[in-house]
Amino acid sequence: MRRVPVALREYRTDAAIAASEAGEAEAFSPAYWVCLALLLAMAVLAARIVSIW
Repeated sequence: MRRVPVALREYRTDAAIAASEAGEAEAFSPAYWVCLALLLAMAVLAARIVSIW
């Protein structure tokens, strides 16, 4: 996460702060890992298909 200088924090809205915190929580959610695993599986499958040809 980017660190906002203290002087600028007082100008951040509650919505901006909540969105920032929600974004941090979502980065390590189970859905993130499932999507990452699917992308990895697709890359492996593509590599196997290319190696067969």
